[in-house]
Amino acid sequence: MTGAATGLVLGSIIGAVATIAGSYFLFWRRRQAARAHLRQAFETELDALSYVDEMADSGNYESLTGTVERPVVYESNADEIGQLSGEEVEALVSFYTDLYWLRDQQDIEDKKERVHEIVQKRQRALAAVREHE
Repeated sequence: MTGAATGLVLGSIIGAVATIAGSYFLFWRRRQAARAHLRQAFETELDALSYVDEMADSGNYESLTGTVERPVVYESNADEIGQLSGEEVEALVSFYTDLYWLRDQQDIEDKKERVHEIVQKRQRALAAVREHE
């Protein structure tokens, strides 16, 4: 009788531990997949914004301010950005903050250096996201 009770308790403990381990593994995999999807979305948007580099390099500063599109991925996922690494978060927030600044400018001619800094920040953000894939 004692052996049966011990076996029942031991079996319950092993089952509980296996369930907990399986649940944690499933949670961890889903979180990894969510991060991968988030990185892919940011990489796609940052690639799509490469025209900022091209326009800055060709000196089209005036038309650049009216051309910059609303960053849909950033706005839709700003609350999820904390799932990424510190380096990625810093690079993304820095770039998108400056992108909003660029969109709001009326007279950009005297701020050409800052436009080129934005180009560098986009490239840095893209490299940070790609590095952690």
